[in-house]
Amino acid sequence: MNEEMKDVLHRIATLEDEVQLLKQQLAKSKVEIPIQMNTDKKEATPPPSRPVITPPTVAIEKLEQEKPIVSSLQKQPKDELDFEKQLGIWLPRVFMFILLLGVLWGLKVGMDYGVITDPVRIGLGYAGTGLLYFLGMRYMESGKNGYGLTLLGGFIALGILTTFAAHHLYGYLSFVMALLVGIVYIGTGLWLSMRTKSETLTIFSAIAGFLLPFLLEGQGATAIQFCLYMLLLFMSLFYVSLSQKHKYTFYITFLLFHLTLLVYILLEGINNSESIIVGTIILQHLSLLFFYLKGTISRQVFTEALIYSNFVFAIGWVQLLDSTERIVVYGAFALLYVALAAYYFTKKDVLLRGVLSAVAVFAISVFVLSFDFENYQFKLMLLLVNGAIGMWVGLRYDTLRTIFTSAFIYLLTFQTILVMDFTELQSMEHVTWILLLATMIWIFYSLYQYPAAHFKGENSRKLDKLLIIGQLVSMIYLYNVVGIATTYFLFTKETGWHILMAVMIVTLCLMYLFNKWEHGQYLTHAVVIEYLLLGIMSFGFGIGGYYNDQGFIFNLFVEIIYVVILFLLFVSFIRNRFYMTQQQLKLDVAGLAVVMQITSFIYLNKWYFAIVNVNNWSWEYVLLFHTFLLFAFAFLSISIGRRMLWKKVKVIGVALIGVCILKLFFVDLANISILFRAVLFTVVGIVGLIYSRTLLKD
Repeated sequence: MNEEMKDVLHRIATLEDEVQLLKQQLAKSKVEIPIQMNTDKKEATPPPSRPVITPPTVAIEKLEQEKPIVSSLQKQPKDELDFEKQLGIWLPRVFMFILLLGVLWGLKVGMDYGVITDPVRIGLGYAGTGLLYFLGMRYMESGKNGYGLTLLGGFIALGILTTFAAHHLYGYLSFVMALLVGIVYIGTGLWLSMRTKSETLTIFSAIAGFLLPFLLEGQGATAIQFCLYMLLLFMSLFYVSLSQKHKYTFYITFLLFHLTLLVYILLEGINNSESIIVGTIILQHLSLLFFYLKGTISRQVFTEALIYSNFVFAIGWVQLLDSTERIVVYGAFALLYVALAAYYFTKKDVLLRGVLSAVAVFAISVFVLSFDFENYQFKLMLLLVNGAIGMWVGLRYDTLRTIFTSAFIYLLTFQTILVMDFTELQSMEHVTWILLLATMIWIFYSLYQYPAAHFKGENSRKLDKLLIIGQLVSMIYLYNVVGIATTYFLFTKETGWHILMAVMIVTLCLMYLFNKWEHGQYLTHAVVIEYLLLGIMSFGFGIGGYYNDQGFIFNLFVEIIYVVILFLLFVSFIRNRFYMTQQQLKLDVAGLAVVMQITSFIYLNKWYFAIVNVNNWSWEYVLLFHTFLLFAFAFLSISIGRRMLWKKVKVIGVALIGVCILKLFFVDLANISILFRAVLFTVVGIVGLIYSRTLLKD
């Protein structure tokens, strides 16, 4: 097979050289042919004779036919080799399992017939471990590693099972002796894994080691003995995984350690051993942290994800302690990680600086939550400060891990505060809101002072857009404060709303000035939208319907001011004095004029009916002056539409005249006296004729 492949590769190389030569000759011939043409336009002189050459397309086609052959010759043996390799790895393991079953059934038959006594069974078991060890090492020395490792794995398994039988089934070994024998087998397995550099054997030894206490059922063992065994086993496996750089072994050992402790608690119960178990966890946690910071652990083996998960597991186990002990332990964790983070900020290890500061922020948050304050708002305030400081540190020293962790804590607290009941000004809720606004201002200041990579360059506008969140939160706070303040003075519902509306108008007008700030364009966008929404909301609130209502004049004045400012914005837009030009907004001016026309119509009718209601007008006067008002609005709409060339505004004005005429004949005619009819029809007729003449004149 190798000779054929060499021959094919040689042929390919030869063909490639020939194709390259043919291309060069063809290019040369294309250049030489025009030079030898006759100038008298006779038949071209043929070029000198050249050797007959094979067209390059033939060689290329031949080469393309040969390539699949080479590809198939190269791939087919590889597939067969992989298949055989997999068989060589898994078949010994399968047959080792079958062999163990056969031996067990053979022992069962021997025991049933009384041939194999209890001492003989134990002796055969240990003798079998010796045989498996001998054969496994022999195969390893001969180069058959897969088969040898399988036998060595059987050596550990058979030794543990035999020790279990000697202790639990027959009582030949005490718990201490059985544990020591089991440790010898596990230690031998770890020694073999280091000698053979086999991660599979290390994992096998780890599984056997964590199962051993449950196989022996822990008779006579105290919680201290169990936890000490678990800690020593973990550190042994930890050492092996570090020395051999076994990544998967390390993670499996880490998970088995916590899983074994959990199963132990479920089976045996706590039995006042909380401090012992938590102490074991803390020692394991500190050991990993120490070796990681020292650099003993390879960053490829012990990634930063395990730092976070190790801390989370430790926090979960500390929950076994009572309230006072939890606060002490969480406080110690917070102090430790803050000190480590501060120390590594003086160093140039960017990775450790980010990892430890992120864990420190999380540790402080857990410490804060562990307190049982009477007012939970105090916890929220501490978490706000913690998140804000963490974000400042992350931005100042450009550590994304700290930024993300702190932002996560801050946003969770932020969401909690937004849905919190806020009903009194002199309360912890109010103080919490003030602190929320203060920390938001600080965070945005820090973002502009030390922008993260995500907000630099072309992405700087994203930070300007985020300012809208702060602006909305400030408006929500203002809404709550004004709403609470109005309830103290027992204002009516309408007056309370218009007080809020007045405050919102003043605030939004001041915020409109943000357009003069280089980062305030999106803030101004939000202000304009909120101003429009404020007007829509005011449609649903009356001005006041009680006779001599003291708040009526104020309410009417607020709405008039709102409409005047709205018209000023519209005029500034059509005169290109708005903070954005018409080209930038790409809005239809005529369509916007229609919106203003409809808005004005709604407000005029609202104000008119509120005035007549407060002054208790008779129904005839209401209909009379309302018709005058409608005709006046229609005439004004047509005039403005004609002057500004807004066809849509004119059409609506004409349509409104039609509505007024219908109202005049079908509503007014049936509900007012003859005197009022005469006055109404006369005035409307005269004004209509004068206005019509004006239109004709134009």
